[in-house]
Amino acid sequence: MRNLKPALVAHLQTGVTSTALLYKFILADGRVFGCASIDRDVEFDGLIYHAQNGVDKSIIASDTSFSVDNGEGYSLYSTDIPGITAAMALRGELDGAEFEIYLCNYFDVDNTASLMDAGDVGEVKTVQNTVFIPELLSYMMRLRQSIGHVDSRTCRAVFGTDANSQTGCGVDADALWQAAAVASAAADEPKTTFLAVDISTVPTVVPRWRGRWTSGDNVSSRLYQVESLDTVSGQITLLEPLPFAVQPGDEFDIRPDCDHLPASCKHYGNYQLNFKGEDLIPAS
Repeated sequence: MRNLKPALVAHLQTGVTSTALLYKFILADGRVFGCASIDRDVEFDGLIYHAQNGVDKSIIASDTSFSVDNGEGYSLYSTDIPGITAAMALRGELDGAEFEIYLCNYFDVDNTASLMDAGDVGEVKTVQNTVFIPELLSYMMRLRQSIGHVDSRTCRAVFGTDANSQTGCGVDADALWQAAAVASAAADEPKTTFLAVDISTVPTVVPRWRGRWTSGDNVSSRLYQVESLDTVSGQITLLEPLPFAVQPGDEFDIRPDCDHLPASCKHYGNYQLNFKGEDLIPAS
């Protein structure tokens, strides 16, 4: 059940309406962007909803059960106005974003804007770098996430998370980051491979690492898994593809990760306190 403002209800009961949908996207880093479904900009609650982006939603449904309301939004990427760009989507800046949808009379926005839907942004598709299609997931989808665990010989904790959280690890991963820079990038490689400087002190006891970009076209909050690292030659190979090519001079941070084995947990001095596995279960 939605609570519509009385002024909006009265407007909807008239013979001719001037309604519009306003879409607010709240990124994980706190930035907020607005899009309007009409041909004029609309300001509401201190945010400008731009018409130039254009936006539409595939479905708005209401259900009193615990079913999941899913849909998609269609919007143009921003070019010369503040908004979501194709580069932002490719870099993963929409990961973990949330959305809100308001219905309003655009001639009387403050008195009529009513929240119609809200939730999480899922997969984001891009069409020819001009249109993005975010998957709009109801908050009810969060109830479908698995809670609990099954026995495992390896650790179930997420490396670097707080020890008191559900995925608690307890290791201070932020203290392990080391700054480095790209010296040169390899050409015609099936995976992203490049030579880096200032990685001779990166620990190699645990054969897993994570990287994040701090300058260049790939800057984002996304962490990339390092497939292989040679501290002598400086060669690094990433497991996942990058949205943009690596350029000499690009700066990044790198730190050791965890392979969730007891030996690695002991290396971090965390085994007795926070190992989240049953490594003493007989193998046969």
